[in-house]
Amino acid sequence: MTDVYLNGIYQGEVESHADFIGQLKSERRRGKVPTNVNVRYDKHLDEVRVEAARGRVRRPLVVVRDGQSLLTPAHVRQLEKKEIGWNDLVEQGIIEYLDAGEEENSLIAFLPDEITAEHSHLDISPLAMFGLCTALVPFGNHTASTRLSIGSKNQKQ
Repeated sequence: MTDVYLNGIYQGEVESHADFIGQLKSERRRGKVPTNVNVRYDKHLDEVRVEAARGRVRRPLVVVRDGQSLLTPAHVRQLEKKEIGWNDLVEQGIIEYLDAGEEENSLIAFLPDEITAEHSHLDISPLAMFGLCTALVPFGNHTASTRLSIGSKNQKQ
């Protein structure tokens, strides 16, 4: 039996943490559970932590299923033609927001050609993990992290 906590408050136990987490993520991707709900499993404490509080830092990622990105070239064409928008991708379960806790239980590929069967998500852009100001630094992928930090501060000014 695995303990389940919601926003740090004990809620009960589940027999299979994997089934519980899988069901919760599936329901979130179908829109039955709010998109701001994140879940993680702590194997050292044998606990499932469900977080739904506001104010948590979360980042968008593309969902990967069976070694394939759910974001297809057809979706990209529809985005370019403005037939669909960002919120449509979130509602369809193609893009989901993960917090730091759920990222610990995820394997995220940086580029589409790096995806394997073990990956659960794909980064939208490798530079997106730095944040907006740092992503605006020219040639950020070819410079040292200290230069990125300095460039980020310059962008903020």
